[in-house]
Amino acid sequence: MRKTPDGKAGTHKKAMPLLLASMQMPLETADEAVSLDTENALKRAVARITALDRDCTAHAFELGETFAELKSLVPQKSFGKFLSTFSNYSVCNAWNYSSVYERLQDHRDQLIASAVAPTVMFEIAKGDKDQIDGLVARIATGERLKGKDVKAALGGSTKLESDVSALDVGGLAGLRKAAEIKLGSDLKEFESLVKDILAHVDSAVETSAIGKRVVKSKLADSIEIPSRHAHDLFKVILAPIERHSWNPKGNLEIGKVEDGTSWGEIQRLLRQLGGAEGWPAATELNNWLAHEVIPALRFVVHGEPMATQPSDDNDDENLISYDQLPEHVAKIVEKALHVIEPEHRAKTAESIYLDPRPNKSAAA
Repeated sequence: MRKTPDGKAGTHKKAMPLLLASMQMPLETADEAVSLDTENALKRAVARITALDRDCTAHAFELGETFAELKSLVPQKSFGKFLSTFSNYSVCNAWNYSSVYERLQDHRDQLIASAVAPTVMFEIAKGDKDQIDGLVARIATGERLKGKDVKAALGGSTKLESDVSALDVGGLAGLRKAAEIKLGSDLKEFESLVKDILAHVDSAVETSAIGKRVVKSKLADSIEIPSRHAHDLFKVILAPIERHSWNPKGNLEIGKVEDGTSWGEIQRLLRQLGGAEGWPAATELNNWLAHEVIPALRFVVHGEPMATQPSDDNDDENLISYDQLPEHVAKIVEKALHVIEPEHRAKTAESIYLDPRPNKSAAA
C-alpha cells in the first residue's frame, strides 16, 4: 500500500479499486485461465504505472516548494542563469511548479491520489479558488481532465478558431479581441513581477525580525528594476490617458489612477520602489516595508485589503502658490512657462504650487 507524503494511505486505498473496477479488458481467448492471468498481469501493470504517476504528482509539489524557496533567494534578473548552472528547467518551468505548491496545497492529497499530471496542475493553478475547487471536485469523481479541458473550464481558448491571427481581424470586435490577448499577457507578467518583489520584501522583513539590518542596497538590486517594469505595465493596464497637462497641442500622456484609491496607491508605490533614492532613511526602512509596502503588494497578489490610512486634511495647508514662490524657484518656473502659448500661461501658472516639505514621494 502506497502512502501519501503525510503518511496517510486512505485516499490511495480507496482510489485503486475504483480504478481497477473501471478498466475494460478486451481479452477474448479460448483459454479462460490464460485470459485471467493476462488480465491480472495487466492490472498489476496499470497499478504500477498509476503508482509511478502518483510519485510524479508528489514530485511536482516537492519541486514547487523548492522553486518557491529559490525565488526568495535568487534575484529575478539572474534566476534563469542560476537555473542553467545545474538543471534544464526554464524560469517558466520554475514559476509553474511554484504555482502548484503555492496554490494547490489544499488539494494535494486528492491530486496525488488521482495521479494528475504536472502539466494539468499548471493549468488548474491559474484558476481562482472556486474554479480550483470545482476542477478538483470533478477529478475526485474519476474524471480525467486534460490541459485543454482545464483551459476551457477557466474560460481560455484551447486553440485559435481559425488560422487568421488575432492581429489581422478587423473591426472593433477584432481590435477588442487583440486588446484582450495583450491585456492577458500584460496581467500575467505584472503578477509575476509583483510576486517576485513581494518575495524579496518579505525576506528582507524576516531578516529584520531576527535582529539583522536590512541592507538597502541589496534589496534595491533585487527589486528596483522589477518595480520599474511593473510600474510601466501598470500604467498600460489601468492608468488613464489624458490630455497634456500644460501643452494643449502636446500628445496625450499617461496619467494617474484616482488619488485616495487603493490602485492609485499601488501606482505611486511601484514608482517609489523603482528608485531607492526615494525610499525612507535606514532608520525608517523596516517600518515602511512592513507596514506600507507588504500590505500594498499583498493587495495586488492576494486581494487582501490594505490598511486604511487616515486622510491628512492638512495636506494642502503648507503649499506655496505661484505668486509666492521663492525667487530662485520662480525663475525656473518662468522659463518653463515660456514654452506654453501666451494665452494659456496665466491659467497654467494658477495651478502651480510648491510643496516645501522634504522627502515628499513623487507622484506616479
